[in-house]
Amino acid sequence: MPVYRIAKLNIRIEPLYPQTAQRLKPFLTDSTSADFDASAAPGDVEAYLSRCKVPCAPHLAEGSMILTEICRTVLRDHDGCFFHSSALMMDGEAYLFTALSGTGKSTHTALWRKHFGDRVTMINDDKPIVRRIDGKYWVCSTPWMGKSEIGSNIDAPVKAVYVLQRAEKNSAVRVNVSTVFRQLFEATLVPREPENMQKLLALFDGLFSQAKLFLLKCNQDEEAAAVAYEAAKEDSDNDEH
Repeated sequence: MPVYRIAKLNIRIEPLYPQTAQRLKPFLTDSTSADFDASAAPGDVEAYLSRCKVPCAPHLAEGSMILTEICRTVLRDHDGCFFHSSALMMDGEAYLFTALSGTGKSTHTALWRKHFGDRVTMINDDKPIVRRIDGKYWVCSTPWMGKSEIGSNIDAPVKAVYVLQRAEKNSAVRVNVSTVFRQLFEATLVPREPENMQKLLALFDGLFSQAKLFLLKCNQDEEAAAVAYEAAKEDSDNDEH
């Protein structure tokens, strides 16, 4: 059975559909050992489709089930969580941008690519995973990269997280978790089990004690990228003094 390297873990997955195998292919490894299995059984896919309120292609159902299983297992056993965001790497560090769908996450990261050019590499435009490894927080790509399909099979340590809001004028203000708690929780899969909820809260607490958290009010001008970056850079410079 194939093994894929996702979120710095070896995950065994047996794709049922060629579209799923193609999506997973860039993450394929030569390893024969795995940390866990995230395969979807044919019967489970059929049951998933029967519950769908709108028509869904079988391979999309399979992909959703695999990703959900990965995210749940990573939270339960591997100090990580799904974080709905557009994530990029610049100068070896990761910047994450989260907001409600349609707010402009992908539009904003496109401004970073335009403004900073080759310094920017997209990690994942929609569905990265954040993990704590040896006390450090990493943004890890997954094969699921949103409608744009923009991303790479790379990981990077978290530098800053931005909660986006549309505005006429660009501004980035550092905030504490309580200020944007609802938006942060809407960006992840909230577990039902109390013990996993405690793990998620602990992850958030550790993440935002290391990474800088900003409320980014922005428009679609290229200046928005510069404002966001300079806020994180200025904050880092202040920390050093």
